[in-house]
Amino acid sequence: MKTEVSKRILIVDDDIDLLMLLERKLKQEGYETETAISLPEAEELIVYFDPHLVLLDVNLRGEDGRQLCWKIKHQPVYRIAKVLIISGFDYNPSRAALFGADDILPKPFHMEFLLNRISGLTSDAVVSE
Repeated sequence: MKTEVSKRILIVDDDIDLLMLLERKLKQEGYETETAISLPEAEELIVYFDPHLVLLDVNLRGEDGRQLCWKIKHQPVYRIAKVLIISGFDYNPSRAALFGADDILPKPFHMEFLLNRISGLTSDAVVSE
């Protein structure tokens, strides 16, 4: 029998206000969340938190989130999580796919639009009992 699991989302952004807003909203929607404000912190969390989805900002105080996206998708130490890049830069979706991103959402965004994208990207998170 298949049952839906608590969908885990790692939010990676150096904007503390946005990070707290997203964490609060996603928890209200029933997601389990963790947050990171840097790439090293995110890399550590990915290993033990095993997220279904990583919401990943591209520009993290001089660090390049695209590098982490590539690692998530290409290094065996990470389980294959979905990656939704959120960025203030105007990225073409095909360009984001070069890093392995599953989707991209430009900032600013409407929360309902983000929630719909998240729902679509995490819809296959099931386990067997």
